[in-house]
Amino acid sequence: MAGSVHALQDQSSKGRQMDSVLKVFIAYKDQRTEIEAKLLQQYRYSKDREWLAFTELLQLARLKNDNRNLVEKFEGQVRSKYRAFPNIQARAYQILAYHYFIGEANYEKAFGFYLELEKLLEAQGPEVISDYANYCSEIASAYYKFKNYEKAIELDKKGLPYALDKWDFYNTIGLCYGQLSKPDSAIKYLKKAVSEAIERKKHDVHRTISLGNIGYMYYLQKNFTAASPLLGEDLDGAIRIDDKGLAAGSAIPLADIYLLHGKTARADSLLRLARRYIGHSQQLERLENFYPIRSRYHQLLGNDKLALLYRDSTIWAIKRNDSVFNSLLVMRAQQQTDMAKLSEEKIKLENYRNISRTRLWAIAVIFILAALGFYILRRYRGRLEKEKKRIEELNRLLALRQRLSADMHDDVGSTLSSISLYTHSLLMQPQSERQRSVLEKIKQNAQNAQESVGDIIWSVNPDMDLMEKIASRMRSLGADLTEHAHIGFSFTEKGDTASLQIEMSARRNLYLIYKEAINNAVKYSQCSQIAVTLQTSEQRFEMEVADDGAGFDGSKKYMGNGLINMQRRAGEINSELNIITNEKKGT
Repeated sequence: MAGSVHALQDQSSKGRQMDSVLKVFIAYKDQRTEIEAKLLQQYRYSKDREWLAFTELLQLARLKNDNRNLVEKFEGQVRSKYRAFPNIQARAYQILAYHYFIGEANYEKAFGFYLELEKLLEAQGPEVISDYANYCSEIASAYYKFKNYEKAIELDKKGLPYALDKWDFYNTIGLCYGQLSKPDSAIKYLKKAVSEAIERKKHDVHRTISLGNIGYMYYLQKNFTAASPLLGEDLDGAIRIDDKGLAAGSAIPLADIYLLHGKTARADSLLRLARRYIGHSQQLERLENFYPIRSRYHQLLGNDKLALLYRDSTIWAIKRNDSVFNSLLVMRAQQQTDMAKLSEEKIKLENYRNISRTRLWAIAVIFILAALGFYILRRYRGRLEKEKKRIEELNRLLALRQRLSADMHDDVGSTLSSISLYTHSLLMQPQSERQRSVLEKIKQNAQNAQESVGDIIWSVNPDMDLMEKIASRMRSLGADLTEHAHIGFSFTEKGDTASLQIEMSARRNLYLIYKEAINNAVKYSQCSQIAVTLQTSEQRFEMEVADDGAGFDGSKKYMGNGLINMQRRAGEINSELNIITNEKKGT
């Protein structure tokens, strides 16, 4: 467990190093070639393939706008080539998604990569993915653009606990709640954004932006007394940094408040300012909010004709904004169709290539088969004969094992049971101390012999060749021995151990090694807990028997028959026996 934690920490730490290098790489174009060279040098020194993968990622970031083939090649490799490096895989998905979302406006393809990134974040979590919070924020922004505010809130809330700077998260969540007509929730998160901007000593515009958003929420709630100073502060902050679009956004509702209070001159000044700033910033979507206020202004002045014209302009602005958003949706739908067609064409081309390759291979195989046909025919009968003899021998051995198992069980087993029963009957009768001692030894030896015979019968029984049967017997033995000794016992199987097929000799030696280990732990270790673990991984089987007992000095040579027999049995099945122990630290 501790090793896994360290591995996660190392992976996350390396991910943060790579995130820092990437920021420098993006910021300083003149240093990019030098950075790539240093990373390749580090790979050659450390032989860590993750640094090589990171270098390939930087090359993609540098060349993605100039080399479409590189981007397409990289797309096909991300899932398989970088599976072992989650941070590299996450950054690759982010670069590809951002490239298609911002660079090419191919939103459908971008969302495809954002979806892959979201799945990876869910699978690996912030413990592994170093830039987890920023990834969540970027995906949330994409959903915000397409008015999927619930999904944007969900992703921002996932990334929020792990963000160093939480202002953007709080502000975006607040805006989403505002769009969902939940002003109380919006104000709650926007106030947190204000506090975050102050605590982190961010540029004052961050504070005024969030104040302006809070003011707009109060404006929607018709709490104009609370809204007016906040919108005014936002307007001043936007003018200070010459952000005309931001200034227009605050000026429009502020003008409406002045109209409601009969201050038409001040409202007119703000509306003129807002219209001028909308033109400069080209944020024409703000006209949907501007025209209704300007119409109300002229209506208050008695200019009904102008009021009506601005009302018509309001309808035009709403239709325009709807058209822009619908165009985005239509673009995504068209891109989805284009991607489906492209995928279909790729499949057809790949099928044609496969058919051509198959045709060439078929011709070659026909010639080869013609040349080898006679040779194969001659050897075929001989192989069949050998296989037949081998099967007959296996069947003979199987029948012998079954018969031997049955005979031992019926004859030897019943005889030993009788001896045990007779001695038990004699022990129940009055006996001298010496006779009782002899009978006890006879009974104990008969029981030990019966147990050994049981092990032999079990080891030669072909029905027990599955690891599932062996594990069951091991579990039963361990539970029995530890229960009588009042020792805690756990038995764990990892991987697909149950389906392993083990031949008779290996099965017998494995079980006897296990039996000796359990007996030693129960008798000599003075432990309170024994844990057994069976696991398989990559054609490798491991058995671990661990206790929390007294242990012993591993540097000394213990020549007891038990340990010698365990080493010998391990050697017979081409296995390795490791005894790891320290005094007072278990074995």
